Amino acid sequence: MKLAGRLGIRSVGAWLPESTESIKEEVDGGRLTAEAVALLGVTDVPVSAELSAPEMAVRAGRAVLERAGCDPAAVGVLVHAWVYHQGLEVWSAPHYLANELGLSSSALPTGVHEMCNGGTSALYLAAASLLADPAVSAALVTTGDRFGAPVWDRWRQHSDIAYGDGATATLLHRPDGRPDELRLHCLTHASAGWLEALNRGNAPFSMAPMENKTTLSSAQVRQEFYAEHGKKRLAESAVSCVRTSLATALAEAELEPDDPRIRLVAVPRLGPRLIHVMYGASLGPLQGKLTHLGRRTGHLGAGDMAANMADIVEQRMLEPGEFAVVLGCGGGFTWSTAVVQAG
Repeated sequence: MKLAGRLGIRSVGAWLPESTESIKEEVDGGRLTAEAVALLGVTDVPVSAELSAPEMAVRAGRAVLERAGCDPAAVGVLVHAWVYHQGLEVWSAPHYLANELGLSSSALPTGVHEMCNGGTSALYLAAASLLADPAVSAALVTTGDRFGAPVWDRWRQHSDIAYGDGATATLLHRPDGRPDELRLHCLTHASAGWLEALNRGNAPFSMAPMENKTTLSSAQVRQEFYAEHGKKRLAESAVSCVRTSLATALAEAELEPDDPRIRLVAVPRLGPRLIHVMYGASLGPLQGKLTHLGRRTGHLGAGDMAANMADIVEQRMLEPGEFAVVLGCGGGFTWSTAVVQAG
């Protein structure tokens, strides 16, 4: 999606719980080995002892609307994305968010349940809504995830991912003469649908969540997938999709890979081995420092891309006119790219 200055990010932010769990505690308790620590690549992760994922998303949304000076009534579309349980069954978290944030009855609350690329897909749908409907002047994208044992073991559910709790919010709008925290130049993606089996394995479809299970684990389904397809095809698909998404994004942003204005390349908040497999051979001559911002958060479910943008803004990683390439990915699989610029 080439945006060419038609949309801006007025404000973007993350809301993370103050309480944390440290990897040192897991090691000292004999629950993680030194090898496991190296694969996870984090020191701490935020943990929500009380607030559900949507409650955290409300806090992220309020903070972003306040910082942007945006009247909630001006938001025409709210898109909420998540990976894991939102606190209740048979219930609409997006409508809860719309009500708690004070959006008008004319605003459309909707959701994206699409694994870890969901936040990027939500941003894409919000941008498309703004471009398609002149009546919509602002769109809010939120994410929220809360992971917890015994069902979701944040330290052991995946050998290369430590999962942190938290929420994000991003306010998109049409330019109105006021400054934006970031200019969004493009959003692109490339998908390999056959890789959905990496999260499915050989198990039959069930009638209800967690049927005959007490704990989620990706190890068995991954081994079943590798036994049939091998690991090489997964790596090849990742490299191909990353290259496709990245090349399209740079073309749409009218940037060459070696443009010195590209200051940094922010990767998803995953373990170092996964980062190497997906991006080690994919980025080519791309300018910019490879930047991992998740050592103290772990993977934030659907929120990694927005959280990376928030850190870029809050830590003033870009000078005016400089660019960041923000990469995303998620099970299914889809790899995505956003190009943002500091005003």
